[in-house]
Amino acid sequence: MKTVLTLIVMLAGAAFAADEVKAEDLNAGQAWSAIGPKTVAQGSNVIEGSLGYSAISASYLRGFVPGLNLGVRLGFVYGVEGMFREPSPGFKGQLLLKWRFLESGRVSLGLTFEPGVFTYGSYLQGSRTGLSLPIGLRLGIAASSALSVAVLVDLPMWVEFGTFGGFNFPILTGGGAEYFLTSQFAVFARARIGPTLRTLRPAEVTFDASVGVAYRF
Repeated sequence: MKTVLTLIVMLAGAAFAADEVKAEDLNAGQAWSAIGPKTVAQGSNVIEGSLGYSAISASYLRGFVPGLNLGVRLGFVYGVEGMFREPSPGFKGQLLLKWRFLESGRVSLGLTFEPGVFTYGSYLQGSRTGLSLPIGLRLGIAASSALSVAVLVDLPMWVEFGTFGGFNFPILTGGGAEYFLTSQFAVFARARIGPTLRTLRPAEVTFDASVGVAYRF
């Protein structure tokens, strides 16, 4: 009888511990994020589509090692790197790197690097091409098992070639939120704003905002 009671106590303790772990997981939110620093697991994938100013884009990310995702993004853009002064339709292609270097409970931190090339058709300046070198810092906070928020700090630097070209240094800050309808499907919204410091022209206001969906598989 003593052995049976001991076994029951051990099983009850194991069940309680499992419930505690499950509760902790829920408190920490989902295991991945579309806008925050959390990465998908090794071998998993995420596809994302977004619509906003100044682009309509589609992205693909894959988990290569724990904490590191690599992928690509293609987009139709209609504002030169988020500036308002001259709307110009064009296309942009980027490589994506997302590195989560810290995760503790509800809070996570990560970096992004998204180099790419772009081309615009400008009414005033004709064809415009360049190289983008965006670097970003991501702070993620799990508000619940379904809702998370992100603080975004970005330096989406870019170089434009040609007569009107030069180096441009945007400093953007903002945030976003995402809601997980399931553990695999999320909807999100994000926005950033700040100045772009330019070598050959006065500084300009830059704005970027979008809504979208993301699916993990």
